[in-house]
Amino acid sequence: MEARSGSLQSSVSKGCEVEAIITGHRETLQEPLLRERLLAEFVGTFFLVLTVGVAVAGQNSMAAVAIGLMLAVQIYTFGAVSGGFLNPAVTLAVHFSSRGKITAPHTLLYMAVQVLGGVAAGFVSFADTKSTFCFDYALLGSSWGTSFQLEMLFTMALCGIVLAAGTSNDAPNQYFGFAIGCTVIAGALACSKFDQGSFNPAVTIGMNLANYANSNATHNPSAGAWLVFLFAPMLGGALAAAVFRGTRGNEYGLVAEPRKESDSANPAVVV
Repeated sequence: MEARSGSLQSSVSKGCEVEAIITGHRETLQEPLLRERLLAEFVGTFFLVLTVGVAVAGQNSMAAVAIGLMLAVQIYTFGAVSGGFLNPAVTLAVHFSSRGKITAPHTLLYMAVQVLGGVAAGFVSFADTKSTFCFDYALLGSSWGTSFQLEMLFTMALCGIVLAAGTSNDAPNQYFGFAIGCTVIAGALACSKFDQGSFNPAVTIGMNLANYANSNATHNPSAGAWLVFLFAPMLGGALAAAVFRGTRGNEYGLVAEPRKESDSANPAVVV
C-alpha cells in the first residue's frame, strides 16, 4: 500500500514538474521579432495566393474549398507568430479596432509584405500553370455596384470573424483558423455567379499583375475593376472594425449597467 502511495505521489510530482516546465517555457518565450512576423505574413499570403492561382487555372470545382482550407492552415501555422492576417483588409480592420494590437507603422509593413507575397505567388502560379486570370466584374457580366457590395460585405464578414475569433478577449481558441477559412469558402461559393470573390487586395494585385505579364491573356482589368477590388475590401475591413467596437464594449473597458430587478423576469431584455 505504501509502495502504491509512493508511486502515486511520484507520478503527481512528475506531472507537476512537467506542467512547471511548460508554464515556465510559455512565460519566458520572447515575443516574435518584427522580421519574423513580416516573413510569416509574406509566406502565409504567398501560399494563399498560390492556391488561388493554381486552383482557378485548373478550373477546379472545389477551388473555393481548397482556398479556404489553405487559408485555415496558414493561419494555424503563423497565427502565433504574426497573427496570421494574410490580407491587407484584415490588417486594416485589426488596426482600426485599436486595443494596441498593431501600430500604424507595422500595419503598413504588414500590408506591404502581404502584397509582395501575393505578387510573388501570382508569378509562380503563372510559371507553373501557364495560365492567368484577372479580377474584373465585366467577366461575369455584373455591374461594378454588385461586385463592390459583395466584395465589401463578405470581406466585412471575413474581417469580423478574424477580430472576434482571433483578437478578442476570449481568443485565441482552437477553432479560429477553421472559422476564418470557412468564411472564405462560404463567401466564394455564395458569390460565384455574381462576383469573383477576392476579398483580399493582395490576391487581386498578385493575380492581376501576373495576368498583365501573360501575353496570351485575352482580358485585362479595367481601371474601374481595380478600384472595386482594392477599395471595397478595405472599406469592408473598416466596417468590421466599427461593428466590433460597437458590439464589444468590454474590449475597451466599457462596463454595462447592472440589470434592474424588473428586467430579470424578462430574459429578452438586453443591457
